[in-house]
Amino acid sequence: MKTKKREYKNTRHNKSQRKIEQHIQGKRLSNKNGWIRIKIYGNAFERGFAHGYLLSKELREIYEVFPFILKETMETKYEEYKTYCKNKISPNIQAFFPEFFEEIQGISAGANAAGCECITIDFIIAWNSLLSTYTIFPERCSAFISLEKGNIVMAHNTHTDLLTGQLANVVMEICPADGNKFIMQTTPGFICSGTDWFIVENGIIGCESTIGDINYTPEFGVPYFCRIRQAIQYGNSLDDYVKIMLDKNAGDYPCTWFLGDTKNKEIMQLEIAKKKHSVERKKEGVFYGINSAHNTEIRKEETNDTDYGNTKTSSGARNMRLHYLLYEKYAGKMNVENAKKIISDHYDVYLDKETKGNSRTICKHTNLDPDTSNRDAFYPFGCTDGKVMDSKMAREMSFEGRYGNSCGTDFNVKKYITKHPKYKRWGKYLKNTPKQPWVKLNKM
Repeated sequence: MKTKKREYKNTRHNKSQRKIEQHIQGKRLSNKNGWIRIKIYGNAFERGFAHGYLLSKELREIYEVFPFILKETMETKYEEYKTYCKNKISPNIQAFFPEFFEEIQGISAGANAAGCECITIDFIIAWNSLLSTYTIFPERCSAFISLEKGNIVMAHNTHTDLLTGQLANVVMEICPADGNKFIMQTTPGFICSGTDWFIVENGIIGCESTIGDINYTPEFGVPYFCRIRQAIQYGNSLDDYVKIMLDKNAGDYPCTWFLGDTKNKEIMQLEIAKKKHSVERKKEGVFYGINSAHNTEIRKEETNDTDYGNTKTSSGARNMRLHYLLYEKYAGKMNVENAKKIISDHYDVYLDKETKGNSRTICKHTNLDPDTSNRDAFYPFGCTDGKVMDSKMAREMSFEGRYGNSCGTDFNVKKYITKHPKYKRWGKYLKNTPKQPWVKLNKM
C-alpha cells in the first residue's frame, strides 16, 4: 500500500510539473561546451518565473555554496549578510525598481515550483548584492574595446575565485514585454550579468573592469545591479547609459565600463567611483581595463591604488602588457582572432618572459602562482572564462566564448588540492574544468 501511494504521488507530481512547463515563458538548451543557454520572455514575473524554474537545479547548488563563498571572501555569516541586504538593499529595489523586484519574486516562485523552496526572495536579493557589498573590491577582469575603420571589437575575461567563476556559465537571452531584447553572460539568480558582458538588440554592447582598492565605504541608494540592468533594458544611447548609471549611484562596485554603439560606430569608457566619474568617447581607438582607474583624479582621491604603474603587481603588469598589445603589436589589425590571443596572453612583463600564467598575466592564473605579493600563494583564483565579439557578431546577437579560462587550460580539483592542501576546504565545492574550445553563442 505504501508503495502504491508513493507511486501515485509521484505521478501526480509529474503531471503538475508538466502543466507548469507548458506555461513557462522560456526554454533551455542542453549545455554547450560548459555553457548553459536559456531564453526567457514576458512581463517581469513571467520571465522571472521561467528563470527560476529552468535554473532551479543550479540555484539549489548556489544555495549550498553561498555560505562558504561569504565566509571565504567576506568573512561574513550567511544569516547576518542576508539580513543586512534585506534591510539596506531590498527597500531600495522595491522603491526605485519595482519591475526588477517583481522579476526577483518570479525567480523565487519559479524555483519553488520546481521543488527548491529554499530559494526565497531574500536569498535572491542577497545573492544579487554580493558584488555590491564587498568592502575591498577584488581584481575581477581584463577587458578592452577597440574601434578600427568602423568595426568594434570587444573582449573580456572574468577574474574571480574559481568557485564563484564556475557558476557564471549561463548565456541568457531576455525578451522583456517592455524595453530592449538582450543577451548576457550571467550566473543563475542574477538579474544583471555580474560578469558584465552583454549585447543589446539596439546595437549597444558592453563589459567592464572593476576599480580596485577603493578608500571609501559604499552608501546604498540603488545598487549597481539594478542600474546596469535598467541601462541595458531601457538605454538606447551611450548618453542614456551615463545618465542611468550615475542616477542614485551608491559607489558600490566601482567600475570602468566599456561600451560600444555599433550603429553609430562609437566607443566609450565610463569610470564610476562614488563622488567622481569620468567619460571618454572615441570614433577611432581603444580603451582597456586592468582594475585600476585610468582617470587620475579618481585613482588619487577615491582609491589607495599604487599599482597602476608598478609591473610587479597584477594591475601594473597588465597595464603595460595591454598597452603594448593594443597600441603596438595589434594596432591597425584588430579582429576576433587577435582579440582571442590578447585575452589569452600569458606574458609576464615583470619577469619579462612567457609563462604558463600567473597573477600578473592578462589570462590570470593566481592558482599557479607562488608569488605572495598579489595574493596568498596558489590561491584558488584566476581567469574563469573568455569572450570576444565584433560589430558583425553584435548585429547577429552573438559572441564567441570559452568556458573555463581564456587560454583553455584544464583544472583538476583533486590534483590541485593534493598539491596545495592548504585549500582542502575548497575541494568540496570546486569542479573539474576540462579544456574547452571557443564556441559561438547566439540568440535562440
